[in-house]
Amino acid sequence: MSASLYVTSAIAAATLVAMASFTGAKAADDKVAIESTLSSYNAALNGGDTTAVLPLYTKDGIFMPPYSQSAIGQEAVRKAYDEVFKELKFNVKFNIAELVQMAPTWAYVRTNSAGTTAHHSIGKTTSEANQELFIFRKDDDGMWRIARYSFSPTNPPDK
Repeated sequence: MSASLYVTSAIAAATLVAMASFTGAKAADDKVAIESTLSSYNAALNGGDTTAVLPLYTKDGIFMPPYSQSAIGQEAVRKAYDEVFKELKFNVKFNIAELVQMAPTWAYVRTNSAGTTAHHSIGKTTSEANQELFIFRKDDDGMWRIARYSFSPTNPPDK
């Protein structure tokens, strides 16, 4: 192997190693950022705070609760959460079952949650358990936000 070919090969190999290291670090940073947004969402949900929920959604975000039509866009999402919080007070914890970054600006997170929900209209607290699917998009400002969110109960309704 000639000296120049050896140097070229060594530079190429070093470049690939550096790129792989950067990609791995970048993916780890994105994972932490997505987990942070999910943690903020969990706190906003438990706090019953629509104003804390909204910045966690993309401008074209969609909230898809069971037994309801989808809330599409910031105004519809705001109205949906206002209605939810008018009736319910949550004390739940999300646990990540799967977090997959599909592209530089898209990821999904599958979670399970459990806890309690107080129903204001009937003055009753019930156990709560759901499975959730979040689709996150990294916005132009670098923040990972909820682009789509859907969930379904995993515990049977009270009889």
